[in-house]
Amino acid sequence: MKQAISSFVGRIKRWKRSKKIVTAIIVLVSIIAVKILSAQFLYSEIGYKPVDTEEEFRMALSVSPFTATGFDKGYTYEYEGKQITNIEQLEKLYMEKGATEMYVRIATKRHVTDKDETDGVVDTNANVHTLDQGIELCKLAAKLNIPINPEVMCAYTYMDMETQQAPRFEEYPEIYALQNGKDWSELSLDEINTVLHAYGKFLATEILNTGCTVDNWNLGNEANFGFAGVSLGLKTAVNPKLENVPDFARYLLPLFNPRWLEKNIWQYNAKEFVAVKSGILEAYEEQGIDSTNVKFSTHIATVVMTPNSSARYFNCMAKNGYAVDTAGISYYPSAPSMYKDSTILFKKTVMAINKKCGVPVFIGEFSYPSGEMSGAFAGWNKATKGYANSEEGQAAIYKDVVEWGKTHGVIGIRYWAADYEDWGTMPMFNFDENKHGTPKESLLIDIK
Repeated sequence: MKQAISSFVGRIKRWKRSKKIVTAIIVLVSIIAVKILSAQFLYSEIGYKPVDTEEEFRMALSVSPFTATGFDKGYTYEYEGKQITNIEQLEKLYMEKGATEMYVRIATKRHVTDKDETDGVVDTNANVHTLDQGIELCKLAAKLNIPINPEVMCAYTYMDMETQQAPRFEEYPEIYALQNGKDWSELSLDEINTVLHAYGKFLATEILNTGCTVDNWNLGNEANFGFAGVSLGLKTAVNPKLENVPDFARYLLPLFNPRWLEKNIWQYNAKEFVAVKSGILEAYEEQGIDSTNVKFSTHIATVVMTPNSSARYFNCMAKNGYAVDTAGISYYPSAPSMYKDSTILFKKTVMAINKKCGVPVFIGEFSYPSGEMSGAFAGWNKATKGYANSEEGQAAIYKDVVEWGKTHGVIGIRYWAADYEDWGTMPMFNFDENKHGTPKESLLIDIK
């Protein structure tokens, strides 16, 4: 009887303890939720001072990874009566409109293959970001005497905030040999970094050999949740717990537990970035090219972040050896995000990074719909205060973001995929049934 009573009392105590824990969690989540909700309405620029920089504003309007294949499929363009039938003519138009740099995104897949598949599964990125295609864009930049900004994904065909891939180096025998017969998921962080250093050196050598100029290197694409295989949801010996993290965690962790990301992903990614960077700089040294003013960055999506967690990301990079010269972000005003007014989230993020990280911001991806979005991007129709989803609204928000940015710590902007029809109503061109693009207001206006 005494034992039964003792057991019952023990259960009561455990129940009370668990109830207290649950209550504490509910209170904590409620406090964070209230803080996030109230932050949407608390916006002020009083006392704000952006970081000082002598860098010229980067108007990064550029042909995209999809442009060359578009011309192969029969796409043409025009501007004020001038017919545009190849990628060089289109980039020249962008330069006439004020572009100061080109852009290239490079995956580790080396050559174009017959099918848009990866491991037997349809992959729309399978033949878009290959090394061979990237080198052709670098050659074009050299010919046009315009700097190019390489985005080094260190993913086989693609990565972003939702898609994580490890790199593959089977097409690079000397680099692949450094894995010593191991699968990428079996490598330790030191082993990964040995390979990444070699790849960074190889890639930079190939790019610089085209004669192009690179002032800015961007490592990773929307790298909030991983880079080079040390990523949320992927198997890796660096941190085995990452493989079983549910996908929805990427929408919760930046809000409620960015420290978990710092501890389990970001600190490792920073060291991977350092390995790639050191390889790139070694290539400059071996070629006798001065790298004193060469800058490095990485790039995150902001729709799943708070301004504070964005700043924490870049500070974590710096703490672990990869202090960026520029903080790259994506800003898609019409995409779903935690803020009702996306411009408030954008501005607070820019100011938080400038203030807490001491570096300026580069908008690595920006676009806005000129009409209703559908298909895969049907959810990207959120109205932005003051800007209709129309050609006039698209032009106005683009111009206003540039003008605000120039005085608030933004040093550049890339209008994403301006000539890509499959981007819905986001492009700067209207397309007819003959794959012919005519300019929208956003391209006709002068933004320099």
